[in-house]
Amino acid sequence: MVKFLVCALFYGDFPQIAQRCALTLRSIRATGKVDMRIGLNEVSRTTREVIDAALPGVDLIEANPQIYKFPMMRRLVHEYRGDATHLMWFDDDTCLHPGTQAVTWLASVAMRAERTQGSLGSTYKQRLTPRQHDWIREQRWYTGRELPDEIVFNTGGWVVVPLALLRRWDWPGPELAHNGGDMVLGALLLQQGLPVEQFRVGLAINADDQLRESAAKRRGYVDPQGSVWHDRNGI
Repeated sequence: MVKFLVCALFYGDFPQIAQRCALTLRSIRATGKVDMRIGLNEVSRTTREVIDAALPGVDLIEANPQIYKFPMMRRLVHEYRGDATHLMWFDDDTCLHPGTQAVTWLASVAMRAERTQGSLGSTYKQRLTPRQHDWIREQRWYTGRELPDEIVFNTGGWVVVPLALLRRWDWPGPELAHNGGDMVLGALLLQQGLPVEQFRVGLAINADDQLRESAAKRRGYVDPQGSVWHDRNGI
């Protein structure tokens, strides 16, 4: 049976965004069917109070100064010792749409996850640079499959992927900082012959105040110019 490790990353002094996500996480946690861990990257006192009120006693890792997205994800995932089968990841600007029933929604995600060995989320395409092509070819999960000009991936604001796959390939790798990890996961799945599937039911992913997908304002760190994944637009 599918069981989710639900992880979320909160950042900075954005209490309204944090509350929207934290209330979603509270409703999912209240089902009693998930394990949950959250990361706090340089959150303000006000943001921390919002999270503590919504998720008392939640298993968390706090970093101040921040350690960026993928080092935090790496800790949340690879230091977990429970019996969950799949990671469900939330950026803090992702939430469930109002009126979505967490129990029913969670069951629908589990049903889809049980039928695939790849990932679930909102599907995008983006062109790879020549340097990114070269970087992918150097990874130990690269199998020689032809790399297209555009990579298909689930945007990183919400994604479901089997934990066994992440453990097998030590993903996210320590070389990833903040940008491009969603594209890297898409490339890994392509090389392993695994699908990247569309699932966005009930979700507002990287959403603005009107809950429009991928419309949230950019906040915080961007990988510096000159890094391989600086060219990645968005998170």
